[in-house]
Amino acid sequence: MKKFVAWRRVSTKQQGASGLGLAAQKQIIEYFVQAEGGELVADYSDVYTGKDLEGCTELQKAMARCREEGATLIIAKSDRFRNTVEALGIYDQMEGNIFFCDLPKTDKFTLTLFFALAEREALLVSIRTKQALAAKKAGGVKLGRPKGCDITKAITASSVSRRQQMIENKSNKTIWQVCQLCTERGTDRRQANFEKATKILVDMGIKTSKGNDLTLTNVRQTWYNLRKVFGDSKDTLSKRDYQRRLEQTPEQLHELNS
Repeated sequence: MKKFVAWRRVSTKQQGASGLGLAAQKQIIEYFVQAEGGELVADYSDVYTGKDLEGCTELQKAMARCREEGATLIIAKSDRFRNTVEALGIYDQMEGNIFFCDLPKTDKFTLTLFFALAEREALLVSIRTKQALAAKKAGGVKLGRPKGCDITKAITASSVSRRQQMIENKSNKTIWQVCQLCTERGTDRRQANFEKATKILVDMGIKTSKGNDLTLTNVRQTWYNLRKVFGDSKDTLSKRDYQRRLEQTPEQLHELNS
């Protein structure tokens, strides 16, 4: 049975703490070990970001273990190395006894070509990003986070602002009111008659935020979103008021929220 030694890597402490990136790599490695009919004899992982691989102490241990066990070094993703030089350096040290799950059973030529293309694409992305940022800066846009900015407070303020915009939006008020009027009162919960509500809203000329005609799906989703804002207990109509307003024309309903 062929022996494998796994090496996994993430770049930041946050990724390491979450375990998600490492866990995903582990699943990939286990799949390919099984597909190859092999045995995973050891597993090493690094949480490291830097200019070279000297700081990846677990990689060195994994390579040493491979030599001791006569095993193959298996890595989930070839992008764990930053560039062609790093990847080919490890390839040479392992004398080709390395298995990339995203490039299985590859030779040195194919590996060199793959990394060269990847580096080229990364360079083009970097150039495009720098050009776009330079254009924004030239247009007077201030880049980066303001000094002293509390990101938690900024996110909270943004959430409050979006919520207030939803409340003040006239179309949202109209959709909410019409869905309230088209509500059937059951024993367990209230369920809006979305087909009826959609017909009324279309007759009223209410559009989506992009100017398209409302659909049953639009109305249903908007209703559930607005319940989080207005609250299921708010704007509740009495049975008499419910029957009276249900008899009003679409134009009269529209005037309620103008």
